[in-house]
Amino acid sequence: MGSIRVAILTVCMLLTAVTTRSEENGPAEFVLVNAPYPPFVMPLGDPAGPGIDMEIALRVLERLGIPTTVRLVPFKRALAMLETGQADMTTSLSLRQERDAYLLWSEPYRTDTAYTFFTRKDSPFTPARLEDLRGKTVGMIRGFVYPRAFAGDPDIGKVEAPQMESLVEMLLHGRFDAIIVNNMAGRYELLATGKMNEVIQAPFEIRTPGDTGTVMGFSRARGRADLVPRFNAELRKMLADGTIRKIESAYRRFPTP
Repeated sequence: MGSIRVAILTVCMLLTAVTTRSEENGPAEFVLVNAPYPPFVMPLGDPAGPGIDMEIALRVLERLGIPTTVRLVPFKRALAMLETGQADMTTSLSLRQERDAYLLWSEPYRTDTAYTFFTRKDSPFTPARLEDLRGKTVGMIRGFVYPRAFAGDPDIGKVEAPQMESLVEMLLHGRFDAIIVNNMAGRYELLATGKMNEVIQAPFEIRTPGDTGTVMGFSRARGRADLVPRFNAELRKMLADGTIRKIESAYRRFPTP
């Protein structure tokens, strides 16, 4: 009887040790969460690859020896998963102070993002400058950060769409007068869906002066603060050796439907 009790105690001690090591090492599964946003985040299994930003993140994590699970969900849910500790990181973010409470930030890996506007081809309205949008309604993607010249102008009406695909569809169905899009993402979507011939691109772009760049976000709740400097070090190497430039170039071959 005594030997059985000793055996049980030994097993319990071993299980406790395993649990303790697991807690010390953090969550076993590393989750990279995102929302589809071609060409930066491609749908799972897309023949073009995971997308520019996802491929950058996955390359860094591979160099760091971190096995990764990718989950694609709507953008709002992705942020909620990071805030509650259901995911470890995401890509393609702009710095926002209100997210500091639950996110740690990488160093920028892309700067000088341009935004452009599209209207329907059959619309009599074609803006020649930003001021022409005053008194009009402009579609934008929920949760995204836009240049202050646009976002801070109270005379420009703004309506949110959940993602790029629905943003374009809402424009074509007359829900707003124009849409504002990341230049590369907007053109990619319109060309991939064959809808470029149904819209007109406005002859101007806007940017954010002193743009802090595109960054990746890490969940504070997952307790991986020690990963951020290691991630940044690999990110700097990839910027310096041209790896990131090569990844971006591979996705700049705009698709045809």
